[in-house]
Amino acid sequence: MNPRPTVLWVFACTVLLVAGCAKDEGPVIVQDTIDTAYFNTEVLPIFTLHCWNCHPVSGALDLGASEASPGVSQAYVNLVSVVTTGYAPHVRIVPGDPDASVLWQKVTGTGTYGLNMPPNGTTLSAEELQTIRDWIEQGALNN
Repeated sequence: MNPRPTVLWVFACTVLLVAGCAKDEGPVIVQDTIDTAYFNTEVLPIFTLHCWNCHPVSGALDLGASEASPGVSQAYVNLVSVVTTGYAPHVRIVPGDPDASVLWQKVTGTGTYGLNMPPNGTTLSAEELQTIRDWIEQGALNN
């Protein structure tokens, strides 16, 4: 009598038993919806509230809600895919890449690009930062 088939059968049963007793972690849930961050209704109000005081219409970097052209704010035109004046060749907002965006580095206080923003000792809330980050990650759309 060949003991090999018995050993293989015992091994296979052991594997099935162990696999059947494995802890059930529940169903895998894949989120198929993305909470879109909107520039005009979510991001621009953050800039207007926290940034416009130092970056007004008459300033070199207008972060207000005035329109550069119909449907496009001056803030959007001044930020997205624009090379910074003080840190060239770095870009103010790199669509899809917050970590490569000078603005993101400034509002999160990394100190990589000079003063943190806003410079008056206040910081943006976690929710405001997340909104800005989501918007940049989603392509920094003019939506």
